[in-house]
Amino acid sequence: MKNISTYYHENVQHKNNIPAFIALLDGEDIQRYFPTEIFVLAHWHRSLEISLIEGATVILQIGNKESIIENGFTCINSGVVHSLYASALGNHPQAMIVLISYDFIKQHYPDIDHIIFYLSLQKDHQESRVLYNRLKELYLHQDHYSYGCLLDILSLLLRKYQSPAPNHNQQQIKDILTYIHVHYQEDLSSSHKAKQFHMSKEYFSRQFHHEIGKTFRDYLMFYRLYKAYGVVNTNSTIENIARKHGFSNTRSFIKVFHETYHDTPLQYCKKMSRY
Repeated sequence: MKNISTYYHENVQHKNNIPAFIALLDGEDIQRYFPTEIFVLAHWHRSLEISLIEGATVILQIGNKESIIENGFTCINSGVVHSLYASALGNHPQAMIVLISYDFIKQHYPDIDHIIFYLSLQKDHQESRVLYNRLKELYLHQDHYSYGCLLDILSLLLRKYQSPAPNHNQQQIKDILTYIHVHYQEDLSSSHKAKQFHMSKEYFSRQFHHEIGKTFRDYLMFYRLYKAYGVVNTNSTIENIARKHGFSNTRSFIKVFHETYHDTPLQYCKKMSRY
């Protein structure tokens, strides 16, 4: 399995001379690397992300809009801020995460900045499934024909799923998220960020919620938790983890951890030790 931590960040590393990041997750991977309820906090990347999720129902959130996908494809266009939440997992959930290089797309379709791909334009995604299954087999065998399969996927997207890009600039919210991701360990407040980004507190709070679907306070808390979650099962103490990741005290960290993952940090460590 690929290093799935790369998936969460806007800097996507492409490997094996393939102009795409590909991760294959099976049920064991998901149970080992994700909590009971999967959530991927708001982020973005230049790559086009189209993933096939089976044996699960996920909620894709872009701004305040939620889309429910059951055993199907998620599509996130280049530069779009988004988050993901799995509301239900079956007995054998699987995911094939594919992030196609923006530069690769731009090379073959220079007008990419003026369109988006919208999978809801078609109800039948069988042709996409066939191509994804072929890409999976080629990728597993490290076959150089993976490049050609990516071209076939791009061709299909351009033939069936393209739509004019809306005139919507998310650069400011990206700058705010970037600041949070770098300084999340510090004492941050919405009023201070509003002033820093030259907005009133009310406008800042309204715009943040509109673009992210969460309040500034909730997003900051969940981002701190997400970063702390990645190091809970290490030699570091719970007290040090809580302090290092911006929580006011250990009790608040344990409370939020339990509310989100349905285990205390100690229970989670014991569970992970069985793998």
